[in-house]
Amino acid sequence: MQIAEVIQSAKKSLRSDPLRTGLTMLGIIIGISSVILISSIGQGAVAFITEELSVFGTNYFQIAPGANAFSSFAGSSSPLTTDDVEAIRSANIPNVQTIAPFAFYNGKIASDFEETNALVYGLTSEAQLILKPEIVYGEFFTASDDDSNARVTVLGVDVAEELFGQDTNPVGESIRIDTIRFRVIGVTQASGALTAGFFNSAINVPLPVMINELTGVDELVEIDISVIDEDQLNQTIDDVETFLADYRDFEEGEELDFNIQSFKDSLATVQTVTGLLTAIVAGISAISLLVGGIGVMNIMLVTVTERTKEIGLLKAIGAKENDILVQFLVEAVTLSVAGGVIGIIIGVVGAYGISLLANIPFVVSVPTVLLAVAVSSLVGIVFGLYPARQAAKLNPIDALRYE
Repeated sequence: MQIAEVIQSAKKSLRSDPLRTGLTMLGIIIGISSVILISSIGQGAVAFITEELSVFGTNYFQIAPGANAFSSFAGSSSPLTTDDVEAIRSANIPNVQTIAPFAFYNGKIASDFEETNALVYGLTSEAQLILKPEIVYGEFFTASDDDSNARVTVLGVDVAEELFGQDTNPVGESIRIDTIRFRVIGVTQASGALTAGFFNSAINVPLPVMINELTGVDELVEIDISVIDEDQLNQTIDDVETFLADYRDFEEGEELDFNIQSFKDSLATVQTVTGLLTAIVAGISAISLLVGGIGVMNIMLVTVTERTKEIGLLKAIGAKENDILVQFLVEAVTLSVAGGVIGIIIGVVGAYGISLLANIPFVVSVPTVLLAVAVSSLVGIVFGLYPARQAAKLNPIDALRYE
């Protein structure tokens, strides 16, 4: 038999019962599509976070209270303070460029028109060098604002719109934070989508004013430090950690009450999480592919039984065992590859749709797609081989007499 005849026979057989063919391919479709979908979403998330963090530059790191990120979020019994900032500043650690402390406070905000609750950030003028906000109106804090305890504020674009109306320049107006009046000197917009959700809705005031007049507490949520030479970033982190541990009276080997994270650490964490998620889904998908492969084998065994007389007739007119073997193997591989192709289409389309909804880059790995095709073909060969061999070994006389 010619290979073209074998392929045509396989197509005819599969088209004879579309419902059975579709259900047989379902396990393979689910397995392939889920791997591509999760792989694409994971790579898109990594690309998005890389792009967003790159907005602030890769030449800085953050010091947060607590021994790890969880304790930082939960709150630390030994907070960072402005004394820590001044100590680091006075130490003149090589390669340190900018030191920007941050604090926050949830306060009641009011203009002459509206009243709301908003997150208030206590910042210094150095924060602008790291956050790189877009100045919509006015200006950011200056060093003189920090030194003079000036009651000035820079509003996020969303909270400015809420307090003063859309497309309104509020520079020169005043707002109240709790009972204290501040003069608006600027409106900013976050430079990246990752921080826009909270930064655009926040109100920024000079850090000394927050500590002295709003909270009365010298506690920082983080200290951001930029470096001059990015190649020496890790060495600078080690130098700062050693200095701060000594300044806070920690013995060698004792667990620290602060933690340091850099851009590369954050990215590595994201990559680890997405890699783990992809591995878990790949494991689950492997089970789905196994189920799909067993389905292919079962259907092919049924097909052999249904077409026993046809096999006997083919052998009677001269078809060899290899011809029968190839014919049924092609049918099994066609089932699996068709399921794989449909799975790839569903996975790619689904990943594209989610990328639009989640506003993350659409990324499809070509090696992953090629691997999906290879796996689906392999499933067809492995699970189709046994039924194909059973068909090829049928005795033509017994096959013709089969009822």
